[in-house]
Amino acid sequence: MPGNLPETKKSRGSIQKETYSNGINEMTDELHEKIIEIVSSCKDMAISTVREDGWPQVNTVSFVNMGPDIYFETSKYTSKAKNIARDPRVSIAIWPFYERFVDGCGISLAGYAEGVNDEAVAREFHRLLLEKTPELANITDNDGNKVFPDPNMILYHIRMTMMSVLDFSKGFGHADLVLFDDSGNASRA
Repeated sequence: MPGNLPETKKSRGSIQKETYSNGINEMTDELHEKIIEIVSSCKDMAISTVREDGWPQVNTVSFVNMGPDIYFETSKYTSKAKNIARDPRVSIAIWPFYERFVDGCGISLAGYAEGVNDEAVAREFHRLLLEKTPELANITDNDGNKVFPDPNMILYHIRMTMMSVLDFSKGFGHADLVLFDDSGNASRA
């Protein structure tokens, strides 16, 4: 078959491609390092929440990682915060810039957005966010007041349930799927 694409199947009148699957993997040291490399190299992620009418809503947010753990903030007045309060399930995509498609990598994950009330974690989040995005320290509103940090923000931690780590340097379509337990811990190799 040209280009080594997977075979296709007919399904209810449409053509459906088979997905590339490497099965479910345990978290190896190599995979853990790849995850840290990806999340540490990115400032923003796409996060999908569930709207009241059941439709997904995708937004781009800045985030930080503390190891493999992902944290982000949003105003308590946003639809994201309202969606999460009603249904904490989220899907996230994180992808660093790449010059060549064959060098692409990224993470797609599902989990729960959980509010963080720990002041030490919040301070570390703000420190890391300013390290990644120093221009935040100088942004002001229309009245000249600094907007960061904003007391109307809610800090969230993502408790992961599954993660797909794409790494095309291992072959086009290569993805490792990792499942997490109810505490957000991956099974380790």
